[in-house]
Amino acid sequence: MNFDELAYPELITIDGVEYKGSRNKNTVKIPYTDEPDIGIGDVITQKSGKRFIELKVLDASFLADGSLHVGTQHPHILTLQIENMTASEHKNKDISSIVNIGNISGHQVQVGNNNSQITNINIRELVEKIAKSDDVEAKGFLIKLLENKTVASVIGAGVTGLIGLL
Repeated sequence: MNFDELAYPELITIDGVEYKGSRNKNTVKIPYTDEPDIGIGDVITQKSGKRFIELKVLDASFLADGSLHVGTQHPHILTLQIENMTASEHKNKDISSIVNIGNISGHQVQVGNNNSQITNINIRELVEKIAKSDDVEAKGFLIKLLENKTVASVIGAGVTGLIGLL
């Protein structure tokens, strides 16, 4: 068994020229003698069985005398950071929406995904709004709540004034 062939088992095509190389996830290493014409944004191909995988170059690093002639006769190493374009077509895409709203006014506004809406109202406002309503049941519940010893101790001396509003 020739272990040198295992060092760079992949067939990579750059600008129509075939190179032996190795790919590990998002990194491709290609030994070379004459510097390949490759740059960020270029698309290269990797032969995979009978098919080809398109890889987009995100970063390129040329290392002179970096191969140490291990697994190759070429002295230099090209290291590429890549994105698998063939697989990208089949991945779920994140959906993000941007909505620009010039002016919003109101007490309760909710914009966005997976958010919550919080309404703050003070006790006095609550009592005044229920007092103005014709809802006898709500008034009864509120009086019962305000007469509770725990609620009265939390609110304090203002409880009698609030009950008087009802």
